[in-house]
Amino acid sequence: MIPAGSMLQRVLRNFGVVIRGRALAGLFSVAATGLMANALPAAEFGLIVLVHTYVMVIRGALNFRTFEAVVRFGIPLNESGDRDRFRSLLRSTLLVDYSAGIFATLVAIAAAPLASSLLHWSPETVYWAMGYSLVILATANGTPNGILRVYDRFDAIGVQYAVAPALRFLSIGIAWWLEAPMEVFMVAWGSAFALGHAYMSVRGFIELRRHIKTRLWLGFSRTDLTRRESEFWKFVRVVYWQTNIDLLPKHVSVLLAGAMLGPAAAGLFRLAREVSTILAQPALVLREVLFPDLTRSVHMDDGNIHSVPIKTAVVAGVVGLLFVALAVVFGESLLGIVGDEYVAAAPLLSLLLLAASFDLASASLRAAAYAMGQAASILNIHVVGILTYIGAFFVLTPPLGLVGPGLAAVLASLLAMGLTARLISRLSAQPSA
Repeated sequence: MIPAGSMLQRVLRNFGVVIRGRALAGLFSVAATGLMANALPAAEFGLIVLVHTYVMVIRGALNFRTFEAVVRFGIPLNESGDRDRFRSLLRSTLLVDYSAGIFATLVAIAAAPLASSLLHWSPETVYWAMGYSLVILATANGTPNGILRVYDRFDAIGVQYAVAPALRFLSIGIAWWLEAPMEVFMVAWGSAFALGHAYMSVRGFIELRRHIKTRLWLGFSRTDLTRRESEFWKFVRVVYWQTNIDLLPKHVSVLLAGAMLGPAAAGLFRLAREVSTILAQPALVLREVLFPDLTRSVHMDDGNIHSVPIKTAVVAGVVGLLFVALAVVFGESLLGIVGDEYVAAAPLLSLLLLAASFDLASASLRAAAYAMGQAASILNIHVVGILTYIGAFFVLTPPLGLVGPGLAAVLASLLAMGLTARLISRLSAQPSA
């Protein structure tokens, strides 16, 4: 049995390690975004944002987040010493990674001409989008990501989070200094993104080699995928749809803002969302750091699964609201540093931070639900949340402009948090089997 205090200490340690990397990444990312926004007209800046977001939407739509499955099923196999089945699991998730990555790249290239009419792209921009789609190939790294989590190497994950933003800041800074044209900024942005993901792949396989000397593909059979347990495939399917739901507020909303309000508004939306990651990133980190330890807790039946998530949620929510208060007071000044034309996004920034506060509070609850085998219930909750978001987005954006998407995000996040808290409360009240 792992005492609750020990588990919290390990979670806080891992969270601290990863959040330092995320915080550094956030600073680099905001700085790079600000430099690019300062160097380019709002329309050109928005165009790069739309091209990158288009590619991320395709990638996200075909992203199976296999690291979740590696954690969920790999931790019990690794801790029981069943290395043959653990390697078989990794081979299965790698095949999913590579197949999805290649297919997503082909889809992104083929769909670029179709997207041009919706996103107001010129023929030249279509060709740039098709070339930019190649960065998807570097993102097929879900399995190495999961390997690092199984072996509790959140220090390496923290470094990886900072690699791409640091490279992006460096390359964007050079382009800004040279007063380069828009195309150079686009290449710099995409190259840094791809290199950051390539680092994750290399680092994950190095870690695997430290623990398992047997070659990963030794003993590979075509039945590696087909013989996977039904529970594995059910989990993969649920996480896949959950990923697509998470994608809507993150990327699709930028595309919708661009389609409804124009490229300049898409740029403003992206800038506000970039700043709001000061809370969105900790929410993601908290969920991913808690998930491995809560999975261990469920298998050991040590009781931490009931107490730790609730305590963490309360603290996280209070911290988030403090940042909202700061944004209300200093939001306009912060955006004014980038340029006067971006100050208009200040109300949107405050609303996105409020929505992110609710997401931060519910992060630990969602991790607990996953560890308790309730991934399907979380999916249903977020389906309700995203339908609320989409409906509110289309209703509120035409009359309110950029404030509309912000209010839609707040409503959806608040609803999802409330329903998730209700689920965890109900599960905690049930007697242990």
